[in-house]
Formats: sequence, C-alpha cells, structure tokens
Amino acid sequence: MIRPSLLLLLPVLLLMRPLEAGAFLRFGKKAKPEEAAPTQEVEKTPRLRVGSFGGSSGTSAREALIKELTRSRAFDLVLDGDGGPAFQISGDSVGGRVTGRLRDSGGKQLFERTYAAPGLDENLQALSDDLIYSITGKPGLATSRIAFVSNQSGSKQIYLCNTDGGQIQQVTRHRHGAVSPVLSPDASLMAYTSYRSGFPMVMLMDLGGGMERVVTDTPGSNFGAAFAPDSRHLAMVMSFLGNPEIFVSDLATNSAGCLTETIGVPSSPAWSPDGGRVVFSNDEGDGPQLYILDFGSEKSAGGVERWPTGYRYATDPAWSPDGDQIAFTARSGGGWLVALKKLPSGPVRVIQRGARHPSWSPNGRYLIYVQNGDLYRHDLVTGARKTLVSQFGEISEPRWAH
Repeated sequence: MIRPSLLLLLPVLLLMRPLEAGAFLRFGKKAKPEEAAPTQEVEKTPRLRVGSFGGSSGTSAREALIKELTRSRAFDLVLDGDGGPAFQISGDSVGGRVTGRLRDSGGKQLFERTYAAPGLDENLQALSDDLIYSITGKPGLATSRIAFVSNQSGSKQIYLCNTDGGQIQQVTRHRHGAVSPVLSPDASLMAYTSYRSGFPMVMLMDLGGGMERVVTDTPGSNFGAAFAPDSRHLAMVMSFLGNPEIFVSDLATNSAGCLTETIGVPSSPAWSPDGGRVVFSNDEGDGPQLYILDFGSEKSAGGVERWPTGYRYATDPAWSPDGDQIAFTARSGGGWLVALKKLPSGPVRVIQRGARHPSWSPNGRYLIYVQNGDLYRHDLVTGARKTLVSQFGEISEPRWAH
C-alpha cells in the first residue's frame, strides 16, 4: 500500500506530469523480500470439535453454529465422541447473546469472546468468522456483504445483500441512477458513481450512518472507483486534465495524484492485495486491454505494462485476495465470458461463458458474477455454482467486500 510518508506528496503530484508523479510514488517504497520458490502443498482441513453451549439459548445456538460452520466448508467438524485431536469451540448463550471459547488440540485457550448484537444469528455469524480466521488465517464469509446494481426500481440503483443473496437492502435512491459500487475492506464505506449532477461523479457513503459526500469537486467526469487495501485511498478515473487518466485520491485530504499517461480511455482500476500495483483496462481504439501499473521499489523501477490475456477485448479486472490471479471479463465469439489468469504469465482458465463482472470472495474460494441479469456464486474448487439473486430486475457490477 502507499506508505504514510507519501500522503504528504499527493497534493504535490497534482502539479506534476504523470511520469514524474509515478517516480515519486516509486521513491522510498520498501522492496519486497525475496521469496523462496513455491512448493506444491496439500492443504489439510483443520478439525474442529463443537462442544456444549450452556445457557437458556445454548442448545439452539450450538445447532445454528454447526449449520453456519458446515456452510463455510472451512472445517472437518467433530460433533460426537473423541475422534482424535482437534480444536474445540464451546460457550454459552442467553437471550441471543453468545460467548465463545476456542481451545487448541492441547487444551490451550486461544480466545474467549462475547457477541452482543441484537440477533442470535448475527452473533453466531461473527463467531463463525472469528473461528475461521483464528484457525486458518483466512477471512470468513458469514458477515461479509455484496454490493450490486439493479434496475428493479425503474432506474439503476445500488443494493446490498449477504453472501447467500438474502437480506437485500437498497442503499441509493438517486433520480438519475447510481452504478459501479465498491466496498471498503471493512465494508464500512461504499464508493460509487452517481449521475445526479448530469455528469458521472464518485460519491462516498458511510454505510453505518448513511452520510454521503462527493470525493472530489474537480471539473469533468470522475468514475470507476476502487479502494486501496488501506481503505484510505481510492483509485479512480478523472478527466479534469483533459484525457481521462487513473488517479489516486486521498480520502482524508481530498488531494489526488495522476498515475497514468495514456492515449486511450482507461477504466476499471483494481488494486493488488499488497497495494503495490493497480490493474486497469485501457481502450486505445481497438478494444480494451488490461495493463498493470507497478509503483516500483528500490529493486524495481516500476511502470506500466500491457498484461496480455489472449483476448482482443478484456475488461473488469479483479485481483485475487492472495495476489496470484486476476479475474476479468472478455469477449469471445460474440459472447461474454469470465476468465482467470495466473500472474505473471500463466494459462487462462475460462470460468463461465455468458457471464460478466467477476468479483472475488474474501477467502479467494469463490467468484461472483452476473449472467442473464442474475447474480451467481461460483465455487472455484468444486466448480459448483449457486444462484444468489434472480428475478430482481437486471443485475450488474457485483462487488464482494474484502
């Protein structure tokens, strides 16, 4: 991610040409440590014993937690008998309030946490996610949210739903519509493109309180925002210098720095998980292609390079949470498809034909995408897919918070 010392430089970047700004962004960035050659390992599913839950609602809490953990597919659950070494979760539940105690296979307590949200289900989802992260180091999905666009109300507006497509909530009601939502990593903020002034502008919404504000009041069009991993910066397309370019905006100071100098029309920026690179689509007149902007380090000069996908039309890039793959939308044979490609130059894997707008789950196991106006979740391990939202107008641009 952008180092804190660089925040002071962002206002200065507006006064510089893009290539000079890129040099500043590369200056002082720590080089990544050298990594050993990857080895092929078989990841074992950890075993988790679900012990007893006391209290007046303990029995129902235990049963609901088992269902939540089974749905996550994160553990080999042990419900009865000994069954050998395993992590163990036990606790109490009274009136929907839940206390969970996690121990390792040797009996050492790893955490004791109390969840006091109004509903039992909400508390158990939070406990489930905490168990998954504490044991596997990967985020759980139970409390994460998905944003998407639908014309269900008669104009394009933004909605939120849970990871199973339930609890749909409309969050924008703009007369001229709202599109291109993106959630901050903690899902507390949402950036999106609004047309309320007649021109596209990037707005920021506090999902907790509902407050909205314009990210930048510069003239011209602003659209296609993407949160940096630190949640404090947005990559977005701005045209106030003339040709649209990719900028990084500091949400605390409202300053911005230009990152690109293209002869085409850039769009759809997406950050790498470490914040050191941005992938985007750029159309120079012969169809959009993907490019990767590297901020550089002491060992690398950085810069912008085209990232070939094998398709003449590629857009909507989305970086995997582990940083190893990029999903994107392509056109082939007159139709859309969602594909993956490993970095830096691995083979392309077609995930679903007829689909568009891929977005990763926080744990990297799933992709969501749109096909025929409906929202789907695709399991990249088993190949199974599930319809999340259907018959809800025409859905587009889903984004999963991570």
